[in-house]
Amino acid sequence: MIRIVADSASSIAPDLAQQLGIHLVPMKVLFGEETYLDGVNMDSTEFYERLKSNRVLPTTSQPSAGELQQVFDQLTAGGDEVLCVLISHLMSGTLSSAEAARDMLPTRSIHIFNSLSVSVGEGLLAMAAAKMAQEGQTMEAILARLERMRSQMRLFFVVDTLEFLQRGGRIGGAAALIGSLLKVKPLLCIENGRIEPMEKVRTKPKAVERMLAVMEEKVGAGRPVWAAVTHTNNPIEAAQLSQALQARFDCRHMLVGDAGPTVGVHAGPGVLGIATCPIEA
Repeated sequence: MIRIVADSASSIAPDLAQQLGIHLVPMKVLFGEETYLDGVNMDSTEFYERLKSNRVLPTTSQPSAGELQQVFDQLTAGGDEVLCVLISHLMSGTLSSAEAARDMLPTRSIHIFNSLSVSVGEGLLAMAAAKMAQEGQTMEAILARLERMRSQMRLFFVVDTLEFLQRGGRIGGAAALIGSLLKVKPLLCIENGRIEPMEKVRTKPKAVERMLAVMEEKVGAGRPVWAAVTHTNNPIEAAQLSQALQARFDCRHMLVGDAGPTVGVHAGPGVLGIATCPIEA
């Protein structure tokens, strides 16, 4: 049996993870000296309430190699294999922790897959892996499919401000936009595992419309896709964006979810994002 592991930056809700048989490893959210586990003793509602009242911006920390080693040991003790789908190595050290944990268990079958993405871009890959594992497909087949999906994954998002990305050190190529964002909304993407700038748009509604248009240009109108909408404390606009996305594409699998505290720390509130991958990938 193949067991799927993902980190909480994948934006997969705990109940959905349980349904799909995905073992979620929580990232750590730090408010000063206080440490919380994303999705365990801090959910999105609690996080944003705390964010409003706390003068010091929170930070995140990856699970340690020892913590991941315990997870891998437990899941493989009966002879099962593990496939661990993780946040991009350019955004977190989680991948390095997982590789170190794997090396502590040299006789076990543990595979580490770099999603080169985050949030629902990572989440869609983990979900695809879980569905294939439930169908009884081999590790080789799952890894080959994930590589094809990763190469065709598109993740675009618009943020209310670059402040959180800049302070958290996750701004990537979007740093070029700093200082030029007076009354504009930056449209960003994940490319080669890091955040890159796309366009500057005057208003958020126009940025969202442009995001959908660019996705249509890149993927093709009406094409069957895996699709997802992610947001940070913005469920109403996320629901509207989901409807707009489904109107433009043949969404065979649709995920709408809060990005969660780990992503919220670095992106800030008000983010809207979309991800797609062709279903035939």
